[in-house]
Amino acid sequence: MNTELNSILCGQGVSLVTPFNSAGEVDFPSLEKLVNRCISGDADYLLTLGPSSECSLLNIEEQNRILEFVVEINNGVKPLIAGISSSDTRSAVQRIATMSMTHVSGVFCAASNPVASSQSGHIGHFRSIAEASSLPILIQNSAESLANSMSVETILTLAREPKIVGLVECSGNVALNGALLRSRPKGFSILSGRDVMTLPLLALGVDGAITSLGNAFGKSLGAMTHQMLFGSVNEAREVHHTFAPLMHILEMEGAPTGIKTVLAHLGLCDSRVRLPNTPVSESTKMALYRAIADLPQEALNRQEIVA
Repeated sequence: MNTELNSILCGQGVSLVTPFNSAGEVDFPSLEKLVNRCISGDADYLLTLGPSSECSLLNIEEQNRILEFVVEINNGVKPLIAGISSSDTRSAVQRIATMSMTHVSGVFCAASNPVASSQSGHIGHFRSIAEASSLPILIQNSAESLANSMSVETILTLAREPKIVGLVECSGNVALNGALLRSRPKGFSILSGRDVMTLPLLALGVDGAITSLGNAFGKSLGAMTHQMLFGSVNEAREVHHTFAPLMHILEMEGAPTGIKTVLAHLGLCDSRVRLPNTPVSESTKMALYRAIADLPQEALNRQEIVA
């Protein structure tokens, strides 16, 4: 299926976080600041209500308000993808059939939670969502640590579905990604869903990445992604090694808690998350602070951040 989304899914997408205020409600002024930061940075497209957004912890009214707000602030400047949480197939189908798709290029569908118990369950889950969607969809392959993540054969089966146009691959498994790249149908995009694996997978041949660290350091992450896509490997490698320590620490306790800690340290939003998420441990927080302090001034200046 050749769609507008096919041409968009290249380069750096940023998975926007959802800031919360001291009352635990969505902090729209901080969200506006983050959207504008991504627009003025090196993001090729924005993903709202995606993996870094705590989407499954937001009620439907909040999700709708966030999507409408991001659409308004973005004002058509960057292509926009909207996410849906997938606690179960039925609710995901209901959600995608009723959500507003105005000014949205496609839909991101998170892996089911709990993870499907079989490969046929994965196929049935995403196929049902695709059939209910009026727009092309991106599907997610969960981290390898989760039991029953999708196999190569399952992903390729779904890639042949007309409305499924891409995969956000979160395992970082090089062998799996290599097999997909060799056998994927024409027009099916593969995107890295792990910041730390973006450079290795771009070297392998994936089309781009959806990042969480891009909320804070979008200009650097975008530069690295574009450098790899244009063959400037040495320059991209230098950026990767600059941010690799920070990327690794962010994986210790997962998104969104880690990236919100980084954003709070940079004065961009509060670090609050919603239960059952909890703030990062003190040891991880201090490790993140040290990793930011160790960044060269050039990397900070590129983001217009003063150390």
